[in-house]
Amino acid sequence: MSVTPRGMSVQEAYREYTDGNFRVNRQYQRKLVWTVDEKRKLIDSILEGYPIPLLLLATRADEEGRKNYEIIDGMQRLNAVFSFIENRYDLNGHFFDVDQLARAKQVADEGRFDAKKDAEKLLDANACANLLEYTFAVTEFPATDPAAVNEVFGRINAYGRQLSAQERRQAGVISPFANCIRDVAAELRGDASANSLDLSEMPQVSVDVTGAEPEYGVRADSTFWCKQGILRRSQLREAEDEQFLADLAISILEDEPFGFSGSSLDQYYSPESEQSRQISVKLNAYGVDALKNALITVFSVIREIVESVDATDNALRRTIHPGAGANPIKTGFYAIFMAFYELCIKEGKSPFDSHRIMQALENLQGRLQVAAGQIRSGPRAQNIAVTKGLIQSLFEEKEPGVAQQGAGLAIRFENALRRSKVETSAYECKQGLVNLGNPRSKNSDLLNRLVETACGIANIGPDSSGAIFVGVADTNADRDRIEALDGVKALAVGARYVVGVERELEHLALDLETYKKRVVDHFSQSRLSEPLRSAVLGTIDCIDYRGQSVLCIWIPSQQEVSDVADIVFVRHGSSTQRVEGFRASQAVAARFQQRPA
Repeated sequence: MSVTPRGMSVQEAYREYTDGNFRVNRQYQRKLVWTVDEKRKLIDSILEGYPIPLLLLATRADEEGRKNYEIIDGMQRLNAVFSFIENRYDLNGHFFDVDQLARAKQVADEGRFDAKKDAEKLLDANACANLLEYTFAVTEFPATDPAAVNEVFGRINAYGRQLSAQERRQAGVISPFANCIRDVAAELRGDASANSLDLSEMPQVSVDVTGAEPEYGVRADSTFWCKQGILRRSQLREAEDEQFLADLAISILEDEPFGFSGSSLDQYYSPESEQSRQISVKLNAYGVDALKNALITVFSVIREIVESVDATDNALRRTIHPGAGANPIKTGFYAIFMAFYELCIKEGKSPFDSHRIMQALENLQGRLQVAAGQIRSGPRAQNIAVTKGLIQSLFEEKEPGVAQQGAGLAIRFENALRRSKVETSAYECKQGLVNLGNPRSKNSDLLNRLVETACGIANIGPDSSGAIFVGVADTNADRDRIEALDGVKALAVGARYVVGVERELEHLALDLETYKKRVVDHFSQSRLSEPLRSAVLGTIDCIDYRGQSVLCIWIPSQQEVSDVADIVFVRHGSSTQRVEGFRASQAVAARFQQRPA
């Protein structure tokens, strides 16, 4: 491996950043976790001329031959510097003067951030120059071997003092088990995304733990983990949600409660251990997608029951452990989750009375065996049996069971809406099939455009999937118009607004099932190429999201170019365009060509 040390000024680094040349691989990189105070300390160190740790970058060429950098070590530091330049926070009441850096001024003029103009609140020209001239110590190496990149990351981060136990445990580990846990954790937190992101996109998929990071896309207090008191916000920052999920997943795959300890869990992440080998075999037998679906489904069922009875913060903690105060309820939630797993997944039953289930769980913690440190399997099994005994009479055999009804779709839908702000090409939101003009009328061409959009999303590439949602407004203007015309209250999810499709049924003289059938029939009769058409037809469904019905058209990834009547469509940002010309067609085809292993 060829390693090249060099210097990179802050000004050069910012230019590379605004050109989109810093990439983050979320398979092993943690989220942005630094607080504003931690960022300020770094900026102060730079202005004082103190040395800071080096940046480690893996270099590769993109599709157009341009050099870009995969950040192996230094993501938090780079984000701290760039966000200071872009006036996201101040230092001692003073902001960076954007007029001192032409590239930053250009970016501000494009509307990508709001530049501060009050001269009294700006750093002086000398301080700005010192910041821009500061030289990062950088080590580069070619990213020709993905396994080597993972190994380097793991070695650098496995013993990092500032990493939590779970972060050290999973550093550089990309086994099927570790990847499964990461994926489910991101879905449940609400920060799921593509594996590779531009550094500028990372704030949107990072968690605001302190409440002082408005640019971070997910608030810790809004996650189920923290909202219900299962974990503290600080524990979420330290990836204890992923540790908890690993604990649950091992219990499911081993078919008995995991005797948890930190050292025991380490073995399941150690590539050379027997436990790691065995869990990979069991995960393969269970199925990665099946495990993801089971975990997300059970979480979704529990969330629906709790929030349908009491939507306020800490409702679950108050119910099962009234005297908990600010203490997390990990023991109780483990028992509840596993009891629900046995009832909903293993036995295929469905809950039928949310209020009585919550009543049955009152003061549950007092009935459970609680341990600190190493947690033995036997007491955990007894805790699960106690919990299951309290609620099992409130579950019934029903066809289809809750697990077959897509209970986890609400979480998947929420995450897709959040991702749509960053991954604009992969997602499309339509407010409905009826236009918002006066008079109201059916948008006769919309269904044709939905077919073309599905084709365009599929042509993003073989590793990309996406979705089209009907019943979701993507602008404030549409939201306001719908609320005025139809009297519905839009539900905000990220930067999108769920308005549902029921409001259109009267205009179209349809019921919900016929509304869905009209869309299905149009796709079925379209000239969308196979196998995409059949794949899409198998995914079209209506979900009930907090009382609003949304039509979801999921677009699975494809391994070849798709077309509509021999015409290829692609996505450019949020627009769908027809491909014209030989070279453009070849460029799309190249996305699906065999890639080196």
